[in-house]
Amino acid sequence: MDIESRVNKLINEGYKFELEQYISTGFYLFKKEYGLFIGFSIVAGLISLAASMIPLAGYFLQTVIAGVVNMGYFYVARKIKHGEKPEFGDFFKSFNVFGNIAGVALVVFILTIIGVFCLILPGIYLGVAWLFAVPIIFFYPKIGLWDSMEASRRIITKNWWQFLLLGICVVFINIAGALCLLIGLLVTIPASHLIMYAAFDDILKPDEDVNNNEDLLLNELNE
Repeated sequence: MDIESRVNKLINEGYKFELEQYISTGFYLFKKEYGLFIGFSIVAGLISLAASMIPLAGYFLQTVIAGVVNMGYFYVARKIKHGEKPEFGDFFKSFNVFGNIAGVALVVFILTIIGVFCLILPGIYLGVAWLFAVPIIFFYPKIGLWDSMEASRRIITKNWWQFLLLGICVVFINIAGALCLLIGLLVTIPASHLIMYAAFDDILKPDEDVNNNEDLLLNELNE
């Protein structure tokens, strides 16, 4: 099933949103390889800090890098799900398709900011509705930039309020991590990305589309 058919099926038939399952799965995945996730979170933080120091373009570059880094968590989570042993280098596989991810991440960021300036509410709606835009273009490399954003918007709008609740839960999880002398963020930040992966994987089920997208994905990542 291609991504367009998958999206139409989700829109027409609906889908269950399992908030507790996503949170528990996220922490389960973290515990499986907590050393790797903590180590990568430290490296990712340093990369993000360095990007933010670049004059003028720093904030935009930081946003783009964050999108690419986040897919590193997704890639490793997928390997764990399949019972494979991840390596630290796997976190950087997403940088091999930097252009695809960067384009979506940057456009989503810019349009969301514009939406925020337009009475705030449009920005909140779009910020939630495009949560899956980057993962979609990562797992379905054949899809275009705007199509990945529109697919995300259509899917999430079906259960928009539940996704907003998920986002709020993730925020509070990280607040709890920050209260633990900030050290807790080394747990909650990677767990947050893994929670989002759990939601994406459960709803879109990209592994069921193995014949359509896996070979292309792996070829691009390993080039």
